Amino acid sequence: MQFERFLLNDVLIDTKKMRVKTAGKWTPIEHKQLALLRLLIYKAPEPVTRDEIIEQLWPNLIVSDNSVSQLIVQLRKVLGDTSKKPLFIKTVPKVGYQCIATFSHTPTLIEKSKTPNKNIPFHWMMGGIALGFSLALVILFDWKGDGSTQKIDYISRITSAPGAEVQLSFSPNGRYLAYSQIVSGSSQFDLAVYDLQTQTSHTVKSSGYSEQFPAWSADGNWLVYYRFGPFGCEVRALSVNNAIELWRLNKEVHLLECDGAHEPEKIIWYSKDSLLVNRAMSGKKALVKYDTFIDDRGQLELRESQILQGVQHYDVLGDNLLYSNTNDEVFKSRVSFDGEAVELVGLGKISKPYFGLTESEVVSLTGDLRLHVGEQKTASIYKPYGKITELAVGRGSGHLAHTEGTAEVNLYLFNRNKAEFQAISSNSRVDTLASISSEGMQLAYVSTAPRVDPQIDHVEVWIKHRLKASPSLLTKMSKSDKPRLLLFSSDGEYLAILSEANTLFIINVFAKNPVAVVKENSSLRNIYWADDGKSIYYQTTESGEQQYWQYDVGSTGNYLLAENGNKPLPLSKKNISFDGFLLALKQYLFEVLEGQVSLEQLSSSIDLYRPAVHKNGIYYVIKQGHQLSLYNFNSVVQKNEFVADIGLHLYSMNVDLGLSTTEDGNQIILNRVENLEMDIVLHKFADP
Repeated sequence: MQFERFLLNDVLIDTKKMRVKTAGKWTPIEHKQLALLRLLIYKAPEPVTRDEIIEQLWPNLIVSDNSVSQLIVQLRKVLGDTSKKPLFIKTVPKVGYQCIATFSHTPTLIEKSKTPNKNIPFHWMMGGIALGFSLALVILFDWKGDGSTQKIDYISRITSAPGAEVQLSFSPNGRYLAYSQIVSGSSQFDLAVYDLQTQTSHTVKSSGYSEQFPAWSADGNWLVYYRFGPFGCEVRALSVNNAIELWRLNKEVHLLECDGAHEPEKIIWYSKDSLLVNRAMSGKKALVKYDTFIDDRGQLELRESQILQGVQHYDVLGDNLLYSNTNDEVFKSRVSFDGEAVELVGLGKISKPYFGLTESEVVSLTGDLRLHVGEQKTASIYKPYGKITELAVGRGSGHLAHTEGTAEVNLYLFNRNKAEFQAISSNSRVDTLASISSEGMQLAYVSTAPRVDPQIDHVEVWIKHRLKASPSLLTKMSKSDKPRLLLFSSDGEYLAILSEANTLFIINVFAKNPVAVVKENSSLRNIYWADDGKSIYYQTTESGEQQYWQYDVGSTGNYLLAENGNKPLPLSKKNISFDGFLLALKQYLFEVLEGQVSLEQLSSSIDLYRPAVHKNGIYYVIKQGHQLSLYNFNSVVQKNEFVADIGLHLYSMNVDLGLSTTEDGNQIILNRVENLEMDIVLHKFADP
């Protein structure tokens, strides 16, 4: 069966150019989607089971049924198919999926020339020639390569200095791009502006303080930014209504105080009288609207007016507000915060949505840059060399700029007895979610590639024994359903892995054979090991009833327990699978520290670095400015103890950072983000 170019019903599939033509328009098809389509066609008319799909498409990987379901949904979307009225892929209940479309080859020019001639009226022939000429023009212009999906044209990198250029903001007219920059070896950010007209960069603030997150006023006459000093944080505004060479000399205006313990958040000054700030309030993120006005002395001032709770990331275009919540669900609303106007956008889970050139377009960061037009059309518009962490759209000029680069996320062991750090993982990968066994003999962690690579569709779980020099690969899991929790049994012989789709796996660390205990159960929670390490407990909800389960690793059986299985547990037994676990830690620490650390600072720091509980207390990290410090609250003597400074946190790379410790608390595993390198890449939206 020839698969280079073929028809499936009326859809043309071009496997060489990785594209699909539906309704006269080309759209890209990904490697995994095409592999699934080939498998379904090859097996037709027989259905293909989920297990067959996993075996063929994800060999030697731990993959849940959710990965198959997502891939089927994506393939149907590319083909213009639906599950309710399928024309291409039919779901066979309790079996799998079946290709029901008609497969046919596309005839070559030679085959067409061998077709017998027929007597055709002259006027039909002339009409046919004219039609053929028109089609030739269409094909000629379509040959330029997926013109319908090409949405941005790459221009160039506009920065290339050692260090990082981040936190981007276009001026309203699109001529200037403001950003924060930090050179290698420094601990403070400066403010800079790139002039797209002259193609030059200007440093507008370099005061010795850390000045970050610039944002423009709606009229382009002010540049607002954060200033972090040794004793606090404030938001300032700089007048920029004269020549750019003079901006660094202009007068600044103090606007408001901010909490130096928090990561600075984006400010959008979207109208003459109002600006928005994403900030933490009572330990939770919220979007705060401020009214701006000029007082009797001609000074710019702010007054807090409205608050929208639960906003993690946001963007504004005109009167339209786009934001994501804690579950990465995307919503549209009005900047008036009108609750009745809130609309859920059906784009799946997106942590950082941005408006495109118009309010009907959404640009997202999912490894590559993706453009969503409505809820049906999605296309990859740029595949980066490194990681993209943020972007900005200059609607006044039609430009799009984004960060692109890498950072090393390494694991270190800190021994309380030796008071020193020891590197334990390779800096060629991003290593997170570390878990150390209770006695400290085994360490497991998740390792991912630092750069986007379409050939790498998995993440790796590695394990290291304390008496061995090098770690070894334990298993691999699909990127679409990667781990979110690793948990050793008390004897260190088994590792529990909870995936993002709420599938629970148990792996014997010696045999390395994963077993799925629970598959894709959204109610799965409260997972912990028995004291003897021979069974694991968990909780689910069935038909509104709480159910308590025990899985025995010896018999590989699940056993339903009586309700008294829900016994009280100490904090040292709990983890992020327990409802409200992090909130309980925040409240506990805030109470026992008796005001030594503010709730805002404690909450922000715990959100940044996951704490670790041991039998004698809790390890946690406090962020003040860019400095990270490790503390231990000793519950035995009820004392807060400084342990060590663990480095700087200059910029969020959107990775999980956390601590893990042994039962006695003598060994601590922690992440460090090091060698941050980010450049700015400039594109322009292509003319329609």
